[in-house]
Amino acid sequence: MAPGRVVRAVDGVSFSVDRGETVTIIGESGSGKSTTAMGVLGLLSPDLAVLSGSVLLHGTDVVAKPKALEKLRGRSVALIPQDPMTSLSPVHTIGKQLKQAVRIKNPSLKGAALQTRAVELLDSVRIRTPEDQLRKYPHQLSGGMLQRVLIAMAFAAEAELLVADEPTSALDVTVQASILDLLLSLQEETGVAILMITHDLGVARLVSDRIHVMKSGTFVESGEAEQIVDHPAEAYTKKLLSSVPELGPLEPSL
Repeated sequence: MAPGRVVRAVDGVSFSVDRGETVTIIGESGSGKSTTAMGVLGLLSPDLAVLSGSVLLHGTDVVAKPKALEKLRGRSVALIPQDPMTSLSPVHTIGKQLKQAVRIKNPSLKGAALQTRAVELLDSVRIRTPEDQLRKYPHQLSGGMLQRVLIAMAFAAEAELLVADEPTSALDVTVQASILDLLLSLQEETGVAILMITHDLGVARLVSDRIHVMKSGTFVESGEAEQIVDHPAEAYTKKLLSSVPELGPLEPSL
């Protein structure tokens, strides 16, 4: 790339996420999905930047006022990162890290009240014996358990917008289903808005109210989930659908 040249990794995308709604951005690897999400959260690497446009959170344009975003992250907006195995500090206990997340939203919580809140959060994400799990380190938990911890940390913020960046891609199919079911249940209880990033059409089909199909940094098709899945208009969307494996007829045993 020539020095000084600007490469638009994402260009011309526009979307909204309402309370209690799940909006999914789907596309192949490298299409710009995660870059879009990190741009919304102001978490792009130093060599990347949002050059134009706006991101309205709580009525504040956080592109124009990036310092305002620092006050919203971990409070009004939270992230569930992609890989549960590498997203937590290996040298601190689950309890210490979860309590840190709680105190971002509620800095006055201490002692027994903080412990109680941490236990409540692990219990809400269906982790058994939460008191015991708080004393453990990340390497002592399975990938599915760690993903539940990350979800608990995100919900500790009591956020209005939850950005879930490929939250099940590192998990096996059975665990994926339980994590998605958990997210939908928590959304129903809290009314949180979810921006889902995924390359998995099965995930998008299950959780989405609306879907934006992304290719090469732009949306090529947008609409209600049922419309996109059952009646795609664009060739690229049809190719994504055709790439989903289907079970064939059961062969009789010999």
